[in-house]
Amino acid sequence: MEHIFIINPCAGQGKAEKMIHVIEEALQGTAYQYSIYTTKAAGDAEHFVRETCESGRAVRFYVCGGDGSFHEAVNGVKGFPQAEVGLFPMGTGNDFVRNFGKKSDFMDIFSQVEGKSIPCDVIELNGRYVVNMANIGFDCEVAAKAAEWKKKPLVSGPAAYIMGILSEFAKPMGNRMSFRWSDGTTMTGKYLLCTIANGSFCGGGFCSSPEAALNDGLMDVGIVQMIPRRKFVGILPKYKTGTYLDTKLGKEKVLYGKYNKLELAVAEPTHICIDGEISKFTYLKAEMVPQAFRFIVPKGLEAGK
Repeated sequence: MEHIFIINPCAGQGKAEKMIHVIEEALQGTAYQYSIYTTKAAGDAEHFVRETCESGRAVRFYVCGGDGSFHEAVNGVKGFPQAEVGLFPMGTGNDFVRNFGKKSDFMDIFSQVEGKSIPCDVIELNGRYVVNMANIGFDCEVAAKAAEWKKKPLVSGPAAYIMGILSEFAKPMGNRMSFRWSDGTTMTGKYLLCTIANGSFCGGGFCSSPEAALNDGLMDVGIVQMIPRRKFVGILPKYKTGTYLDTKLGKEKVLYGKYNKLELAVAEPTHICIDGEISKFTYLKAEMVPQAFRFIVPKGLEAGK
C-alpha cells in the first residue's frame, strides 16, 4: 500500500505546511512507502488524486488541510474503490472528524498509517460529492461572514462562527425555498435555514444534525421555519449541543427527517455552503450514494457514527 500525504500550504494559516517535516521525521527509514504532494491552487488536490488513482494502484491519501481540501480528495477518488482517504484536520472548522472524535485523535502519523478504513456514504449534489454537509440560508450566510472573521488575528474557527451569527442578526432573515421529496410531494415557503447533512457538525462544532450517521444510506434534512430573533438567540446554545430538537421551539419550528433524495429550488441565485466552501445555486438535486468511499480511522480510535 502506497501512502501519499497531500499538503494544503494555506490551511491552518500555514501550519499544514509544517507537517512535511513531521511526516519525514516519522517515516524516513521505515518500511512505509510514502510520498508528499503540496497543492498549488484550489482544485489541485482533486486533480492530483484522480490522476494518481487512474494508475490503478492501491493507495492511501492523507489530506493535511481542512474540510474543503478533504472534499476535493473524496471527489478525486470517485469511481476508484482501491483508494482510501484520511484526514489530518488543519482547517478552520474541522467538522468531519468530529463524527469520530477530537481533532487531536487524528494528528499522530503512525495512528493514521496503521489505521483501518471504513466505508462512508456521501451526498451527490448536482453531480458532486458532499462529504459532510450543505447549508442554505442563515447557516450559509453565517459561514460566509465567519470566513471574513477568521482572517482577523486571534479569531478561531468557533469564535469566527459566533461572530458571523451576530453579524447576520442585523440583516433581513429568511429565504423562499421550494422542496420536492422522493415520493413526489412538494413544500414551498419562507424558511430561516436548511441543512442537508451526511455528518452531524458544522461551523466548527455546532451539532446541527444530531441524528446523522455516515453509513446509514440517508441524508438528514433540517428545515428551520421563521423564528423571531429573540427566540432564535435563546435556542442557539441548544443548537450548538445538538439538543434543540427536544425543545418546545424545536418541535414547533424545525422540520427534521431522513431521506435518500430531494430537489430544492430558489427564485434567485442563493448562497450555499458545501463542506465549508461557498458558492451560489438556483436548483439542486441531492441523492445519497451509500458506501461511496473508504475513510481511514486512526488506530485506537473507535469508529464514530
